[in-house]
Amino acid sequence: MNAKGRKAAAFLLAVTLTAAASASLAGHDASFAGHYTSASLSAQEQTAGNLLNSDRARYNLAPLAVDPALCRIARIKSQDMRDNQYFAHTSPTYGDVRSMLRRFGYDFSSAGENIAHHASVEKAQAAFLSSPGHRKNVMSTAYTKVGLGVAIGSAGDVYLTQIFAR
Repeated sequence: MNAKGRKAAAFLLAVTLTAAASASLAGHDASFAGHYTSASLSAQEQTAGNLLNSDRARYNLAPLAVDPALCRIARIKSQDMRDNQYFAHTSPTYGDVRSMLRRFGYDFSSAGENIAHHASVEKAQAAFLSSPGHRKNVMSTAYTKVGLGVAIGSAGDVYLTQIFAR
């Protein structure tokens, strides 16, 4: 991708992240809002989004729109893994990603999930790219939106969840 294309992708990501940060929490039940206290992305979640869309741009793929509702669900998943001390695509609390999306009333036609438990979001994204299944989600043209959720472990480690949807 040339410099002009990278600038355009970076601008689009900045606009998308700004829109996500200003989105309203209205319309969600109290139990949902209780798990997610901020409408904005954390700095680590923004970094995760930048890395994800930068990787996509290197392969001339359109950036994924960062969806605030998906980010809330992704953060809940990361917190659930941290708080309940497990690391798996199927949560003992919420089930698999599709079950979780339905539980929180998120409308989708296709969905996928990447999860990582690493020292940083940078290392997590590198691990996603080195794993064929995770890389397939990152590079898929089937998805148009992504939710990013980071929870910090007691040792400063990160639980990163990427939820992809169309």
